Amino acid sequence: MKKGEFNHREYKKSKHKVNRNNILIPLIATSFVVVFLIFILHEINFDIREINGASALIFTSFASSAFILFLMPYSKAAKKTRFVKSYLIAGFFGYIGFFLSSFINFYLIAGIVIFIVSFLLFETDSEHPPAIGIAVAFMIFKIPIYGILTLITGIIILVVAKYVMQKAGILSRASEFKVK
Repeated sequence: MKKGEFNHREYKKSKHKVNRNNILIPLIATSFVVVFLIFILHEINFDIREINGASALIFTSFASSAFILFLMPYSKAAKKTRFVKSYLIAGFFGYIGFFLSSFINFYLIAGIVIFIVSFLLFETDSEHPPAIGIAVAFMIFKIPIYGILTLITGIIILVVAKYVMQKAGILSRASEFKVK
C-alpha cells in the first residue's frame, strides 16, 4: 500500500476502538433503563411472563426504542416527539384494531391498521419503527384498554430516562462514534 492511501483495515480497527470506549457507559445505562422499565411495568400488573407473549412483544418494542433513543441519540428516530407520537398513534390504532377484529376479519383489520399507522407515522413526521410492534401486539394478543396505561407509563419512563441521560452527559458519549 502506498503512503497516503486509505487503509480500510486500520480504519475499522481504530473506529471499533473509539466506539468501544465511547459506548460502554451508554450501553450500561440503556440496559439499566430497560430492566427498570420491565420492573415498573411488571409492578403495575402487566406480567412480562404471560404465556401468550403479548407483553414480550411490547417489551421488545420498548427495548428497540431504548436502543435508538440512547445509543443513536441524534438520529431522526430518536427525537422524543417522534417517539411519543409514534407510540401513541400505534397504541390507539392497535387497540381500535383489536376491538374491530371481533367483528371484522382479523387479517383485513391487521392490514388496515398497519397501513394506517405507517401512513400516520409518515404524515405526522413521527417515524419510529419499533412503534409498529405495539399496534401489532394490541391486535394479535387482544390487549385490553389497560394496555394504553402500560404504554403511556413506558413512554414516560423512556422520555424521562433520555432527559436524565442527556443532562448527565451520558448520551453525548454515544454520539462520538466518528474517528477524527
